[in-house]
Amino acid sequence: MDNMSITNTPTSNDACLSIVHSLMCHRQGGESETFAKRAIESLVKKLKEKKDELDSLITAITTNGAHPSKCVTIQRTLDGRLQVAGRKGFPHVIYARLWRWPDLHKNELKHVKYCQYAFDLKCDSVCVNPYHYERVVSPGIDLSGLTLQSNGNTWSINQNTIKRYTVKRSAPTPAPIPPYLSSIKYDGEG
Repeated sequence: MDNMSITNTPTSNDACLSIVHSLMCHRQGGESETFAKRAIESLVKKLKEKKDELDSLITAITTNGAHPSKCVTIQRTLDGRLQVAGRKGFPHVIYARLWRWPDLHKNELKHVKYCQYAFDLKCDSVCVNPYHYERVVSPGIDLSGLTLQSNGNTWSINQNTIKRYTVKRSAPTPAPIPPYLSSIKYDGEG
């Protein structure tokens, strides 16, 4: 009886298809099933000869990062990107989207301090363990005190409008009434 049938979690000794199937069960959506399957198959094949790294990936993904895991590395390409199903992307971003944050932007990742092969360290190998990265959202630019002017209208932003993501328009200064109109009388005026 193999390990897969006892624990329902594969190991690096199991067939690639079993490993891919198990890892597919943990994807977060966002990408099509076809793309996800091709990306996972590609990664599992690259790691098949690196059993300890494949086991680290399986542990990281099947436990949602609850257990510490080692770097899971693939060879860095010349342009740093990986092609899967005709689409190119940064490998650490592709796998972080698959298993953690489907709406992730490529600039929102920062490696954890113990990751030795993080993408931005520019090593020959790149860590694609999604639990070796944290999502960081860039702090907003302080727009308080900003004033925009256009065609005599003034728009200003203050701390309250920033919190609500809206901009309030200042009331325009009324134009002076021309002298030739000031003498006009309206119905009902004496």
